[in-house]
Amino acid sequence: MSIANTVYDYLAKQAIPYQTIRHQPSKSSVQSAIAARIPLHQLAKAVVLKDSLDHYLMAILPAANRVNIRQVSQITNSKLQFAKEHELNSRFKDCEPGAIPPFGEPYNMEVLWDKRLCQSPDVFLEAGDHETLICLLQESFQQISNDQPHDDLCSAPPGNH
Repeated sequence: MSIANTVYDYLAKQAIPYQTIRHQPSKSSVQSAIAARIPLHQLAKAVVLKDSLDHYLMAILPAANRVNIRQVSQITNSKLQFAKEHELNSRFKDCEPGAIPPFGEPYNMEVLWDKRLCQSPDVFLEAGDHETLICLLQESFQQISNDQPHDDLCSAPPGNH
């Protein structure tokens, strides 16, 4: 499959330079990072949340971390829960199930991204299938995420409370 058409068109329209990296099929962002031999903190994953009125929010964070849903709820001043798989499949029709690219704007979704993603020279993102990653230079990542709010969205790693 490669890059989802929606993401491909978005990157082209924004004139964002990128590279693609193919890897062995994976079932999670952690497996994708391992298969592509990239550090977990450099792979951005999308976690889709929703409120009681079915307003969706894409939280983008490093693959090594877990979203702190209470923290994100406080930041957004709304009670959030995880979106269900069937809801995601209907919103991300050009993506394989479970392979949501961390690009909210082209899918008409609000975005909140974790500030940890600003700390690496390159950021890798799921492309919409289970075998392709998109690599952006930090400068290009900033170009697509600068207008979107960012904060600390992650739970502390075990043992660091």
